[in-house]
This record gives sequence, C-alpha cells and structure tokens, in this order.
Amino acid sequence: MQELVDGEYVRVGPVHTLRNGRILNEIDTEYFFAFGEGRPAYFGMNYCPFCGRALSRGLWNAEKKKQGR
Repeated sequence: MQELVDGEYVRVGPVHTLRNGRILNEIDTEYFFAFGEGRPAYFGMNYCPFCGRALSRGLWNAEKKKQGR
C-alpha cells in the first residue's frame, strides 16, 4: 500500500484535502484510489485491497463495536 501512496495512486487524508478532482463515491474514509492525470477522479475505499482491513470509518466502527460485545 505504501508503494501506491508513494506513487500517488492512492491518496491518504481527509476528503477536503483532495483538490482538483472528482469524488466518485460517498464513503466516509481517508483512503482513496486516484485515477487520471490533471483532474483526477477519487474512489474511496471501504477495505484495504491487500489485507482486507476495514478502512472506512463506518466499517471500522462497526467492527470495533462487534468486538466489544
């Protein structure tokens, strides 16, 4: 994942820091795939594509709540 971040294929940070692009979905996350040059399109991730860990806040909170039972 770090290689994708370093290559700017994945952006990590709050949604308001994504500039000059379009957000394609409405997931409460800080992890976004970035597609295209110039004016990129951003696609929020629910899960890490490599390990399957929850990345979106909604899923992360649901998993924590489930583990706390």
